[in-house]
Amino acid sequence: MKTTILMLLFLAGFAFSLQAQDKLIKKNGIIIEGKVTEVGVREVRYQINPEPNSAKFVIRKAELSHIVFGNGETFVISGRPVAKDPSVRQRVDNTEYGRNILTISPFKALDSGPGLGFSYERIVGEGQYVGIILPVSFIFQDYNVYDPNFVSNNKYFTNFYISPGVKIYPFGQRKVTYAVGPNVIAGFVKNRYSEYVPNGGGGYYYTRESDSFRLGLVVNNYLNFQITPRINLGINGGLGMRYLDRQNSSSGFFYSDGNLQVIGEFAFNFGFRF
Repeated sequence: MKTTILMLLFLAGFAFSLQAQDKLIKKNGIIIEGKVTEVGVREVRYQINPEPNSAKFVIRKAELSHIVFGNGETFVISGRPVAKDPSVRQRVDNTEYGRNILTISPFKALDSGPGLGFSYERIVGEGQYVGIILPVSFIFQDYNVYDPNFVSNNKYFTNFYISPGVKIYPFGQRKVTYAVGPNVIAGFVKNRYSEYVPNGGGGYYYTRESDSFRLGLVVNNYLNFQITPRINLGINGGLGMRYLDRQNSSSGFFYSDGNLQVIGEFAFNFGFRF
């Protein structure tokens, strides 16, 4: 009888030890609960889901104060004390944000006018400090013509811009995230304008169309608010320079403006992360 009771107690303790989670305590007081699989020289690898084939995560040891294993053993990494005040609620952060972000910008403005935009971003690197972003924009550019013989129901052109770039997250991925980085802006722009043609003692207006290719560089600042692990809201704005504005008109006239021009960008963003 005693042997049976001892065996049951042993099995219960063994099962409890299997279910006990390890705790990684960060220097800022955040606790990550999971199962530590490896403690390296610079990094600690862990799993949040106890299943053998679940995702594995990596955190730098420099971010941790100490590790409390499920069996009660404590591994001290930094001598920096963690707040012990019981009135301070410790934050448990088991969230790992996705590395892919699809964004729609219902309002976006470039120097040529307002419009809307879409973008795809891929977060790279173990610390998720760098993002590669590919935005495309559709800008509605107004035009005014003075030709009385010209009739059109449209008063604007829809112009296309593509602006690949890099985003640097100096503080990593958080619920409120700041990023900064350069974007190369290439624009394919149509325009319509009136040209006055002298004719003897008078003259007349002639309407022309032009196609332009524009190329510049903008440094953007981004501020994102992670509403849920998958949904975020944000704004971005930046300034830069246009280095090329090459224009071909309907009359065959070619024009290339090599002068530097100040350009800007501003947008409201709604994103989905996965």
